[in-house]
Amino acid sequence: MHDMSTGARMSARRMLRWILALQLASVAAIAFASWRWGGLPPWAALALGLACVVLVRLVINMNNFVLAACFASPTPGEFRLSPRQRLRLLAEEFRSSMLTTSWFMPRTHACRHIEPDAQGVPVLLVHGYGCNSGYWRYLIPRLERNFISYASIDLEPVGGPIDGYVPAFQRAVEDLCAATGAPRIAIVAHSMGGLVARAWMRAHGSGRVARVITLGSPHHGTGLAQFGLGANAAQMRRVHGAACGWLCELAASEDAERRALITSIFSHHDNIVSPQTSSVLEGARNIALGGVGHVALGCNAGVLDTVMEELGALAPASAAPPALLLVDDDAFMLELLRDTVAGQGWRVLSAASGAEAQAVLERESVAVILSDHLMPGMSGADLLAQARRLHPDSVRILLSAAGDDAALRAALERGDADAYLAKPWRADALLALLHEAFAGRARAV
Repeated sequence: MHDMSTGARMSARRMLRWILALQLASVAAIAFASWRWGGLPPWAALALGLACVVLVRLVINMNNFVLAACFASPTPGEFRLSPRQRLRLLAEEFRSSMLTTSWFMPRTHACRHIEPDAQGVPVLLVHGYGCNSGYWRYLIPRLERNFISYASIDLEPVGGPIDGYVPAFQRAVEDLCAATGAPRIAIVAHSMGGLVARAWMRAHGSGRVARVITLGSPHHGTGLAQFGLGANAAQMRRVHGAACGWLCELAASEDAERRALITSIFSHHDNIVSPQTSSVLEGARNIALGGVGHVALGCNAGVLDTVMEELGALAPASAAPPALLLVDDDAFMLELLRDTVAGQGWRVLSAASGAEAQAVLERESVAVILSDHLMPGMSGADLLAQARRLHPDSVRILLSAAGDDAALRAALERGDADAYLAKPWRADALLALLHEAFAGRARAV
């Protein structure tokens, strides 16, 4: 929720590019005037132009701290800062704001990264007011180093209502679950993004949620929202020192079970969310920090360490969803199979040949194998014989239009294949067979 003076109904990327272009034009105009009429050398004129623009940005940034002080909650004694610590706070926030708004966000699009050997729960990254996926520039490398799959979402338009972001949020959740095969995800949300996550749970429930981690979210509103434009800014306002009606309705929709899924990380020196204790959410796990500004919550090492600890406390890799291996040499059929099994809570692997599938089986723990039979090279029956050797506890299913094939019948008689489904198959029959296979394996294990 940065630069609350912005209420344009456009993408943050486009808006920030226009602002950046305006700043560069200002640098050029000041430099030209200083050179043409002030008599400065070209390099000095350019330096003066840059200094003027940076100074204006610094004044805007410091003004946020001044405004926040007007609405601030009392700072607990253990979080009070020395003059040196306060200077460090101001410098980190200014640096973070400059890099994020003038470099990372104008160049960034929503992204998705799926780890083949994922550890832990996949993560959906949700930015705040006036931002986009570029806000997560510092957290993403940590996720990748820990082999955590993730996706980010861009909330557009910038000034839209918070509930208006819910359909796109739902699509992002379903897409991430389908891509990873995970039944649940973790959500890491900055500022307004935490309110969007809560609005999404109000609309769609929390069945897909392993954890929601909010960073500096104005759960009870912020005094600075009165200076913001757009429907979303209005929904984050405080009225007579209390949360506005929309925030109260959101809170009333939540029970203790849902609140227990939320971790709220916040700073007693937030320069956008004020009073800072507005981030304290009753019934949630609240983690108070100090000496960190609002934008810097996304890059401060201590904050990111806390986020990674919260993610690390979720289901370990051993509790990951069971894997389903799909094998078919027909690319269209393989894609159709993937679409059919998406969103069922399984980790979905795929292979385009028997040899490729065998390589997957040699490195992956697979619960159920669904393989075409008539394939070039290694047939499905031969593959399942190898699968039985590598994963004797797996459930192995052949898929073929050649029901009278002798090798297929022999695989069923030997026990290399546990079941057979004829092509063309119906989606309901296929899913019923797979659910039965996973349930049977769970009972056997």
